[in-house]
Amino acid sequence: MSKRLSIALLTLIVPPVLLGTVIRIEMNSVGLYCRGFETYSVSEVTGVDENQLDTIPPHLVDYFNGLETSAQMDVLRRDGTTLTLFHDYELVHLDDVRKLFGLNSLLQSLGLAAVVLMLASAASSRSNEDRLGALAGLRLGSSLALFGLVAFGVLFATQFNRMFTGFHMLAFTNDFWLLDPRTDYLVMLFPTGFWQDVFFMAGALTGLLALCLLVATSLLERRIARQGHPSAGAEDV
Repeated sequence: MSKRLSIALLTLIVPPVLLGTVIRIEMNSVGLYCRGFETYSVSEVTGVDENQLDTIPPHLVDYFNGLETSAQMDVLRRDGTTLTLFHDYELVHLDDVRKLFGLNSLLQSLGLAAVVLMLASAASSRSNEDRLGALAGLRLGSSLALFGLVAFGVLFATQFNRMFTGFHMLAFTNDFWLLDPRTDYLVMLFPTGFWQDVFFMAGALTGLLALCLLVATSLLERRIARQGHPSAGAEDV
C-alpha cells in the first residue's frame, strides 16, 4: 500500500473507530445506567424499588448484545405490585436501538481490524517511510477527531434538544422514540438529562483517546525520524 493511501485511509477511519469504541463501552456499562438511575432519582419517579432497578441494566445490556430475545421484563414497585415495564411501541424502539448498536459494533470491529492490519504492515516494512506514513495517518485521524468533537461539542452544548431531536429523526424511520414521560417507563428510566450526560461523556472519552493517540504518534514520528537521520548514532571523531 502506498504511503499516501495509507495516510488517507487511516485519517478517515480513525475518528469513527474511536467514537465507535466509546459507544460500545458505554452500551455495555451497567454502572453508567445505574449511576443515571441514582442521579435522576428514577426510583422516586417510577416507584420501582432500587434493588429492582439494578436488575434492569444487565438485562438491557444482554438484550443489546443479542443474549436476550426481548427487552421486556417485570419488576416490583415499592408497594409490592408487579410492573411490566414497556409498552409495545417502546419495545419496537428498543429493537431499533439494538440494531443501531449492532451496526456500530460491526463497523467499529471492521474499522479497528483495518487499522491493525495497516499498522502491522507498516511495522513489518523495512522502510521508515512506511512507518512514518502509518503514524502520520494516525496523527491526522486523531486531529480530525478532535476537530469534529469541538465543532459538534459546541452545537450539542448550545442546542442539545435540537441536536438530540435531529439525531433521532435521522437515525430512526418511525416516531416510536416520541415518548411521554408521564406514562412511558423507558423515558422515565432514561430522561433527557441522562442522555445529555452520556453524549458529553462519549465526547470527552473520545477526545481523550484522540489526544493520547495524537501525542503518542507525534513522539514516535520524531523518534523514527531521528533514527533515520544520516547522522543518527554517529560518533564524534
